[in-house]
Amino acid sequence: MDRQRILEQRDEIEEMLKASELNDYDDVQELDDRFDDAARTVERIMVGDISEWVGQFYREWYRDWQDGDRDDPPCRCSNPRCSFKLGELPYPLRRRRSSIREGANGREALVSYLDSHPEAVVVDEALDRQAEIASEVGREFRQLHRDIEAAIMEAVDDEAMAKSAF
Repeated sequence: MDRQRILEQRDEIEEMLKASELNDYDDVQELDDRFDDAARTVERIMVGDISEWVGQFYREWYRDWQDGDRDDPPCRCSNPRCSFKLGELPYPLRRRRSSIREGANGREALVSYLDSHPEAVVVDEALDRQAEIASEVGREFRQLHRDIEAAIMEAVDDEAMAKSAF
């Protein structure tokens, strides 16, 4: 799922939640909480400063590799002084941190780095993980959309039943 569609879904669901006149506080709270969780994930990996997410992904990978929990090093290049192998983000990624600040540009910066250094397994896996998370968020937004519609329909039915009882 592409970045633009996920952002559109986020905005659409936010509008649905604002516009709905759901009376059941528990339903609204549960839907709001789910929306907030998904929206925070979008901000973290697609919209805001993804350099923080990439750095965290790399640190976890490096720590697991150092602890023996991962067989593959973060980079398979032959350079023993490769920054990835020494526990730091390479200079081109640090220098480009400003271009990693915005989601689409950040992804492009990572893809560009991977083009010039294809042995960087950790960057490839970070991009794959970002795509997986985006798909998960897209599914959650679609499910939220259906759940909000169902809650609205239930509220309308409840209101109609209450009016007909009088």
